[in-house]
Amino acid sequence: MFADRIIKFGKKFEGRLDSDLLQGALDYITYNEESLAFEILCDHVCEYDISITDEEYNEAVRLIQDIGFDLNEGPFKHLLGLKK
Repeated sequence: MFADRIIKFGKKFEGRLDSDLLQGALDYITYNEESLAFEILCDHVCEYDISITDEEYNEAVRLIQDIGFDLNEGPFKHLLGLKK
């Protein structure tokens, strides 16, 4: 349901996030674990202090809400601090 959006979002980090980490997160989509893929991707972005644009932040927030995650929990609460 969210696979295409998560993949598109993840591809925005090519060249900024280690390709093995990025692909490892996105691989969960293959196993119908879209939510886990997105959560791991956000965790990597936060853990490695990858700066994100306003557009990327807004897309992440939309995905968080659409998937049903809480913006105030997990790696999601740290995304705001990474905005350029």
